[in-house]
Amino acid sequence: MLTNQSSPALYLDYGADSQSCGRNDLEISERGMRFESRWHFDVGNEISVVLTHMDPRLGLSRMVVEGIVVWCEPRAGKGYESTLLFLELPDELKPSLREFSHTLAAG
Repeated sequence: MLTNQSSPALYLDYGADSQSCGRNDLEISERGMRFESRWHFDVGNEISVVLTHMDPRLGLSRMVVEGIVVWCEPRAGKGYESTLLFLELPDELKPSLREFSHTLAAG
């Protein structure tokens, strides 16, 4: 369930599982994202992730991104660090990703 939370969050499987992201748990660009989570992914898997954050001007912002897992390694006591390389990112999504990235950097 997508909630009205202030911290960024990741959702898998259309909201069946979710995780709030703390500071430094998530980095995102137009090419891909790096994130820390409790989830393990096999390298080469294609996954879809919903990203949410509270935009100060627009309210709750939600984006669906798809990509290929190019890295997933265990972190000592912190789950896994994964890197997702985006597939063809629609042009209309790029400004939202830039805004999301700036929000993370400011947080």
